[in-house]
Amino acid sequence: MTLSPFDTAPWVEVDGQSLVSAASALQLMPQNIPRLLRLQRLAAIGAALPSRPGAPRLSPSRLRAILKHPMVSNSDVRSQEDPYDDLYTAEVPFYGGPHLIIQGLTSQSADTAALLLRSVFHSDDTELPAPYITEANTLALVLLRLSDSVCRRSGLHRGIVPPRAHGNEVTVPGQHQLDLLRRAVTFERDALSNLLPASAVPWVQKLSVWSGNHLPTMRHGPDDGLVVTPLLLHEGGIVVANPGELASALRHHLIVLAQEHGCQEQLAAAFHHQVIRSARGLLALVSAEPLGPLETTHDPMVARQRFTMAGDKIIDLAVICDELKGYDAAKPFGPESAADLEMPTLAVLEESRPSRPEETQTMQLVVKEGVGRLWGVKRPRRRGLVPILETNLSELRTMTELDGRDPLFLWRFAQARTRLRTEVEVISWSVLDEYATYRDHGYSFYFDDGARPNLILIETAAGLPLRVEAQQLLDRHEVLSPHSPSFVEVLALYGTQTAPIYFTHPRYGDIEHVVEWDGRHLWIGRSGEVPECLSGFHGLVAEAAAYWMWQVCLAQPDLIRAAAGDRSALYTTISFNDAHAWSDTLAGAVPPGDSYSWVHGQAAGDGHLNLELCTAGAGALRQADNTADRELVRALLTALKEAADQSATEVSNLVEQLAPWGHKRMLHSVEAHEVARRPGGLPSVRTVQAAETANVMDELGAWLSGQGLPKGPVDPDERTQLLNQVVEHYFKLLVATVARLSPTGLLEELLLRDEALLHQEEHRAKVLPSYLACFGPASKPAQDLERENRRQVEAAVASRFLIEYVAATPPAGHELLTLEVYDHMLAIAAELCARATLSDAIRYGFSQSQLGLLDSGRLGVSRGDRYQAGVRALSEAQAEILHRLSLEPMSVPPATRPEPPIAQVEAAMNAEFGFTFELMAHGLAELIALSDEQTSQAPLLVPEADVIEHLQSSLGWSADAARRFIDHLSLEPRPEFMSIGPDACPWRYNRNRSYVRRPLIRVNSETGPALLWGQRRVAVTGPYWLGLVYAGRMRGSSKPMKQLMGTIRQAENKEFERTVAKSLRAGGCSIVANSIAKLNGHKLTSPDGDDLGDIDALGIDPKRRTIIVVEAKDFELSRTPAELSNETNSLLHGQKSAVYKLGRRTRWVRDNVPATLAHFSISERAGKWTVLPVISTSRDLISPRVMEPDIPVIPINSLETWVSTQLRHSSRGAGKRKNK
Repeated sequence: MTLSPFDTAPWVEVDGQSLVSAASALQLMPQNIPRLLRLQRLAAIGAALPSRPGAPRLSPSRLRAILKHPMVSNSDVRSQEDPYDDLYTAEVPFYGGPHLIIQGLTSQSADTAALLLRSVFHSDDTELPAPYITEANTLALVLLRLSDSVCRRSGLHRGIVPPRAHGNEVTVPGQHQLDLLRRAVTFERDALSNLLPASAVPWVQKLSVWSGNHLPTMRHGPDDGLVVTPLLLHEGGIVVANPGELASALRHHLIVLAQEHGCQEQLAAAFHHQVIRSARGLLALVSAEPLGPLETTHDPMVARQRFTMAGDKIIDLAVICDELKGYDAAKPFGPESAADLEMPTLAVLEESRPSRPEETQTMQLVVKEGVGRLWGVKRPRRRGLVPILETNLSELRTMTELDGRDPLFLWRFAQARTRLRTEVEVISWSVLDEYATYRDHGYSFYFDDGARPNLILIETAAGLPLRVEAQQLLDRHEVLSPHSPSFVEVLALYGTQTAPIYFTHPRYGDIEHVVEWDGRHLWIGRSGEVPECLSGFHGLVAEAAAYWMWQVCLAQPDLIRAAAGDRSALYTTISFNDAHAWSDTLAGAVPPGDSYSWVHGQAAGDGHLNLELCTAGAGALRQADNTADRELVRALLTALKEAADQSATEVSNLVEQLAPWGHKRMLHSVEAHEVARRPGGLPSVRTVQAAETANVMDELGAWLSGQGLPKGPVDPDERTQLLNQVVEHYFKLLVATVARLSPTGLLEELLLRDEALLHQEEHRAKVLPSYLACFGPASKPAQDLERENRRQVEAAVASRFLIEYVAATPPAGHELLTLEVYDHMLAIAAELCARATLSDAIRYGFSQSQLGLLDSGRLGVSRGDRYQAGVRALSEAQAEILHRLSLEPMSVPPATRPEPPIAQVEAAMNAEFGFTFELMAHGLAELIALSDEQTSQAPLLVPEADVIEHLQSSLGWSADAARRFIDHLSLEPRPEFMSIGPDACPWRYNRNRSYVRRPLIRVNSETGPALLWGQRRVAVTGPYWLGLVYAGRMRGSSKPMKQLMGTIRQAENKEFERTVAKSLRAGGCSIVANSIAKLNGHKLTSPDGDDLGDIDALGIDPKRRTIIVVEAKDFELSRTPAELSNETNSLLHGQKSAVYKLGRRTRWVRDNVPATLAHFSISERAGKWTVLPVISTSRDLISPRVMEPDIPVIPINSLETWVSTQLRHSSRGAGKRKNK
């Protein structure tokens, strides 16, 4: 007689039901996710063991010992435990709302179950038998309700991220926690009756195995039987024996049930239609449009359709689904290995199509969707290098949700993936793993600087962070609609890590917002129909109201609970008191008065609140502070107090607590004069694409190798020469690329792209302080804005370079500008500017970067040198300052710079350019007015003669005056782009022939000379010119302009010296002075009699016997290495530098302390005096961070803190003279 393996220790002393409940309970702990296979095996063993009520108690320590038994966790089992590649929990939509499920060991089991349920219950293309649908409904009800109940009992929620594995063993908690989890998977009969209808009893029995009757399969993988019957039945009820595979059990039994009802083919067809529909929806997110209807093939497994995207690209979509043929009712996971799998060859995917010119712009997207069993198809050997991407819906959705804003992201990934496979062998188990690797390496497969290996193994589960990121970004799920007993899909507005604020999916029409808090849904929506002209403004107010509702939840949770009562939802409507009046107000009409609040709140009964928007107080929306938001908060609190039946006496205090006067605001209006911030009519912002930059860098490496550059480091003395060659090469590439383009619409498209960047730049500058105040610097909205800022600065320079080049040398080619070509040109332009800037930085001694041709084939640049570190440190310091300012109440605006008389400025302008600032402003306004007359926001092309005539008739200008105005504001064609010398170099600042200074483009149209412009660029030109003049940076040739520049700089220096003196006093110096020529009647002279000049500012703290001598330097921001060189020389190097001058003046003061004190009527006290030198600059600079001067260089906004710190140190070290 052969003994059963369970007739030996330790199994003979184990109660089967207890072991099952324990194994099942441990599956509910996220830290055990990597060990699910062992726990499912343990549950299968427990289900095979009989009930032994008298067996010893299964304590945590005993359970840990059993888990190490070879039948549970031998080396073969452990080797099957791959890294977990999905979120552990998800929600499956079904009747009655979303249901939580654990995804278990089957990849994307929630998606598969949801797809099958939609195939059964929401298929418009295939009709399934009514008896089947009825039974399927009961089946789904049983498994989904049990799953949801288990998850909620154990505290699980959607979107749980698998934690990093710690150790190699299963985590077993203490007895108390273990008992709680065991109760979560145990359902007594009464609990089952309350959870499930009586009609569910047959299915409960069908899905159950009696305790002790399970026949476990002891192969190394999961137990099929515990998926077919995941419930353990006993006299008192059931135990959910395999909670991690209830989704797998659901999809398995839906298929088996279809077999029993003879509708397996119909279910497969319905499933296929759902996959096709989902794939189409995902392609719509990348703006792909169908070229024709769905194509039928002779192979029913394949459906095909072609889509166009990004202008010239074609996606050849093929959807392949499991036909469900040969489905084994006893094997939910299919055959044990691929060797046992019959995979048909799909020759249809390689059928030749009619020859088309666009075939070189076509990629093949194959969406293969299975049902959870081992399944696949064979592809014949591929011919050619058509980019191909084989994936499934879940992976495609994750990639699209993260990067779908770029219409070319799939194309570029497919290209890179296909190219990689022509170079090396690649082993990968998941396309998402490959995409994560590609994304983590700058959207390329450039892994390191070494030579390309022969074999690349993509890390398993590398795509998990992308799934987590997508979930945290959108958190798609369903909630109960506030309008009907149905559920609607909502998406996170700011990401789950920022705020629990969601919005309804656009497919429902009107977008509503909802705050999910404390198990309640706090809705913000419309009250009736909203006119189209007010829809955008309504959405803005609704988003702001949702944010402030969330803030009230955090600060006054009891108020929300009291207002909601026993309801699970509150609904706040936003209505207009007069839609026509609001339309006029938003169009620019002045509201009738501003003594009233623009928004009033009240309770409307039955869980409803109302916010009524009133035009009488709409002036608050135009204020520069957060008055409008404060009034919105007041209205919201008033309505909540009324709903809660509470006194409104504390509303004012709550407003101050929630929305103190300052930067914390969500409402930002766009005034009529803010032309650059006007919304609408613009393409999406296009920055330099990392994938295209990678291509450009690879091309450069190949070119350098072809030029004979050997691998290895470049001689330091030859770095600038090499970089100059690289810049020249990039320029030639750009010239060749542009030459192939058709001039038709080219400049218009380039200007429109620049307009989009400019609009985003102006918007970001307006809202970033508010986002920092509302969400904090580490929040996703603030981080997104900061990240976009860095990318858009780079893109803006490159974009303007393209405009300047095309304006100067119009092409005569025939190719259209596609998105891919634009990206390529932008990347070349950005790389050109970056390499030229690096060359200058090396030339002027700031950068010590080393160059070399790497084994990978790319040009290598060493990272982290002092120049790069200085730039990074300055950026971080500026971000910190901005954050601090966002937290402070709005202060009185700082005093403006000293300005010369307007008459002097206008005279200098007229002498230099032939027109004044006033005339320039009028002219620019007329150009904007001409743009406003067209209905679109596209750049305007007008015959030059018509513009001149318009300026004459509108402003009374002479034709010569109009021409002078146009001449100084226009870019025009020239024989050679570089014929104007350095003024053509886009990496330099303050160029006369730059697009920021000359927003009009002279072109030769069919009707003759014409002018082309974008109204946003025109709108910011005036402020740019003003900035140049009033900063003393306008390079002039006329005597009045040169004199004006000198006057401005002198006046600014004197004003800055006074500002420094104020900071000295604020820092603790009781005696301060500025512009000191003499001290106690003595001029400052050297021992040789040289005049040392004036002391800019001086502070004295008699108590601490400290004198601070300051050199005040009013600098403009240095934007290029050339300007940085001038700044550094002025600050640090040579006998004219601030360091040299201040050092000599400080020595004089130190040598003449008695005279210095006498000058300020200070009696000299016993002890030594400390004399400290410091250079104070008007802004934070790069050069001190790079060059590390001996004397402290402190920006003015940090001077007060620096002074107070030094004085404290002087107090501790009193009596010791500092030899500075």
